[in-house]
Amino acid sequence: MADVNNAGRLAAGNLEVLTLDGFLLSYGNLVNCDLATDLRLAEHESRPVAYTRVEWRIENRGDRVHFQGLFTTPEAPDGTLEAILDWAEARSRAVAATLPADRPTVISAFLGMETPAARAILEDRGYRAARFFFEMVRPDLEGIPDLPLPAGVEVRSVRPGDLRTIFESEVAAFRGHWGAGPYDGSDEHWIQFRDDPLNDLALWQIAWAGDTVVGMVRPYINDEDFRVLGVQRGWCENISTHADWRGRGIARALIARALRALRDRGMSEAALGVDASNETGAVALYRSMGFVERTRQTDFRRPLTVTLPDEIDR
Repeated sequence: MADVNNAGRLAAGNLEVLTLDGFLLSYGNLVNCDLATDLRLAEHESRPVAYTRVEWRIENRGDRVHFQGLFTTPEAPDGTLEAILDWAEARSRAVAATLPADRPTVISAFLGMETPAARAILEDRGYRAARFFFEMVRPDLEGIPDLPLPAGVEVRSVRPGDLRTIFESEVAAFRGHWGAGPYDGSDEHWIQFRDDPLNDLALWQIAWAGDTVVGMVRPYINDEDFRVLGVQRGWCENISTHADWRGRGIARALIARALRALRDRGMSEAALGVDASNETGAVALYRSMGFVERTRQTDFRRPLTVTLPDEIDR
């Protein structure tokens, strides 16, 4: 499944190689998703060529979203995407039938290999682009500005005992953003945060004002990117600022520190992912720090209509 995921995304131009350890950690700590019933693998001539996974979540706007991840390889035969989408839609409707009808309900589709043909398949079924996400690259790590933090704010070395505070601060910082929901601070997400195999605490840039985390950038280096793609690329990721401290230059200063840290580790470029309509103006900030858009992915959505669970028996 990890190979299927990587084959499709990389063929579509995405920048990061998924690691097996990260895949196992994520899929071992899912919320509102039972892999025994909510995942199907598609094979062709005894080889995996696609898979789909469904889950649901309540977002902070009040909607319940039934998410469908749709992952195919370039070698998948014609009709594969339609087949896994048929199953995912039926399973999502069956799950929805077991939940209270107390809020707007939508169905979401994410294409691992997003191509014009794949987008057309979704659009023919009534899906429309609800949100875009960019992967952005800073193509070199030269000329990084030296930017000060506000008075009273400092970056400290991260200790293992700080992790829970950092996690809770990150969840709080993203709470008002599009797509966030009450499960983001769950035990499962805490485990994913704590045990992420790409965590490198020496690279993290965590800004404190006393005992309060007021901003962070948590960079990492994925060795698989170099092994598979041949690029010395670090990820300047997991960027957030405490709501009460926004607009004071904290994120900008921490990004500059993170870029220097990646450069000092031998990286020659940096990348990050961002919601193209981020409410805090993140795209403009990243452009000002030398990042440019390289890829785009789409969250497709449409209203969900509920049918009976026996629809998926086929």
